[in-house]
Amino acid sequence: MKKIIIISFSIVLTSLWAADGAKIFKKTCSVCHGDRAQKSSLKVSKIIAGWPAEKIVEKLKAYKSGKLNQYGFGNMMRNRATKLTDEEMMAVAKYIESLKKTK
Repeated sequence: MKKIIIISFSIVLTSLWAADGAKIFKKTCSVCHGDRAQKSSLKVSKIIAGWPAEKIVEKLKAYKSGKLNQYGFGNMMRNRATKLTDEEMMAVAKYIESLKKTK
């Protein structure tokens, strides 16, 4: 019984401390990408709504390391990406993946 209580408590705490992709996106990404990732940043980049989470994390890590300068946004994206942990990147990526691309 104690084991079940401890496991349940751990799950609750983990979910409370888990990164909130929607909040992070709103704070960090929505200015350029729109509130639902439906915008082309500065009318140059691709719309990212619905992209696979793995692709988003890959791009964010490449920006963070300075290896990617797509559309000339390398410095701007590196500034944003360096502030995110791997867990936060994945949370944001899963949120973006859940969004539907709109025209």
